[in-house]
Amino acid sequence: MSKVSEKKYGFFFVPAIGAVLGIVLFCIIYGVRIIDPTYEDWITSGSGDIVQHYLGWVYYRNTPWKFPLGITEGLTLPDAISCIYTDSIPLFALFFKILSPVLPETFQYAGIWGVFSFAVQGFTSVVLLQKFSKNPFFCLAASTCYILMPAIFLRLYGHDSLSGHWLIILALILWVYQEHEWKHRYTPVVLWAVLGVIAPMIHMYFVPMVYIIMAGSFLSYIIKNKKIGHVLVCGSVSVLCTLGTMFSFGAFYGKGSFGDGGLGVFSANINCFINSMNCSSFIKGLDIIEGQTEGFGYMGLGMIIAGIVAMSVGVYLLIRRKNIKEIVCRHSSYIAGGAFIFMAAFILALSPVITLNNRVLYTIPYPRIVFSALSVFRASGRFIWICDYLLYTAVFMVLSRINGKKVLCIITFLVTGIQVADMYGLMKSKRSLYSAEAEYVSPLYSEKNQDIVDGITEIRFVPLPPDHLTRYDYYMTLGVYASENNIKMSSFYCARGSYESMAEYAEKSLMELENGGGQENVLYVFFDETRIPENNDSLNIYDLNGMTVGRVKYNKS
Repeated sequence: MSKVSEKKYGFFFVPAIGAVLGIVLFCIIYGVRIIDPTYEDWITSGSGDIVQHYLGWVYYRNTPWKFPLGITEGLTLPDAISCIYTDSIPLFALFFKILSPVLPETFQYAGIWGVFSFAVQGFTSVVLLQKFSKNPFFCLAASTCYILMPAIFLRLYGHDSLSGHWLIILALILWVYQEHEWKHRYTPVVLWAVLGVIAPMIHMYFVPMVYIIMAGSFLSYIIKNKKIGHVLVCGSVSVLCTLGTMFSFGAFYGKGSFGDGGLGVFSANINCFINSMNCSSFIKGLDIIEGQTEGFGYMGLGMIIAGIVAMSVGVYLLIRRKNIKEIVCRHSSYIAGGAFIFMAAFILALSPVITLNNRVLYTIPYPRIVFSALSVFRASGRFIWICDYLLYTAVFMVLSRINGKKVLCIITFLVTGIQVADMYGLMKSKRSLYSAEAEYVSPLYSEKNQDIVDGITEIRFVPLPPDHLTRYDYYMTLGVYASENNIKMSSFYCARGSYESMAEYAEKSLMELENGGGQENVLYVFFDETRIPENNDSLNIYDLNGMTVGRVKYNKS
């Protein structure tokens, strides 16, 4: 965009087109049917964590207003849990709960979230690219690569809250624009604080991602300006805002443990940038250790080629100018900041077990206190996304230095075309999956099963083993029916629930049955059939769609 046209239309004109591009691409890939908020069958008839996220929203919507604002009742008896830990995208959950009185009885926002994320991904990526080039064609073509970033497809709709990658781009924007002459000197403080508020309201993993980039930005600022006061104020305000938001939404509510097992299992592999994991139309996947799909960081064939071209262009420009030292000194603050961001994210993503293909190269001997702290974010491989976007940005920054608008546009459009072709098979499969009409009716509504569940107000899972989260099918089948009939559940498939409290509640219920008691309005689901009480004459046992359940003082006839 020329300076004249930028003055005429404003800085955000091209980013707005990028947002439209994101919406168009979403509709092409996923279709428009799932955007209908009253169409829930595509969720309940599916599989994966999205069912959990939707049920978390339904229970949160039906929970009376309380403080903390994210409290959700009826899923983890006897306690409550925050909607943060059902991954129900608290920002959207809160917004639509406020509107709940005027919303239809059946309402899902997963489709709205998807199109929103694609739109913001397009908008923010153009804003980021405009730092390096005012050419609108270059910015829009390059933004397509950001929108079609491969890792997003593996999250939407599997772990859809983690598809909000635009938060990473927003943090990068605040970094590269840190020398911008803001109208008010404290604008950066406010912007970082706002980002610190939004991150935990999307997904908790975005909190450390934002702060890693913030730390790199602060390092750049200190090197450039030789001042630390602004950094201390900005960092302190952001941390307070993040902690305040987490507290307000119940992140610290209850007795659940923040740490969890899996650190070092759900990591990234050194080959992650070129390992398609068989999601590419052209490149076969490479070997990995089991669990490392969390570290999926494939850049896409188009971006790999763009990276090779960018390295060639960069070397050519440096040799031609013959002032490498001067260039490094002039950009030392950004080089240092970028190096810090990349290395911090890369080490976190790979660690503590460093692997290449299917071989373990080295295990970092973290002290127990460090290991426990890192276990809060056990799926460490996700931090590789920061490196991906940093590499994307570095590649397009170098390409933007190519003289000649036509040459620049041709290269960018070719790269984008290759990227789209590389992702075509994956996009086609998504289109086929989500554009198909779905209809779901819970098997519990059958005449036989309806007799068994008639009149229940609570579902209790007894006893509750430590690996109860592996009973995903139980939780989702019963959860869909329970959510539609205002039925509480003693445990659920969610993070950070207090296992001790839920297990104690289940054990007391089982002891009550063993002593000849029990409650008529409770459906007892036996995770361990050897613990079914044999001396309770009032307990009737049934097979409920493959699940062994019991009702007290219940006559099936």
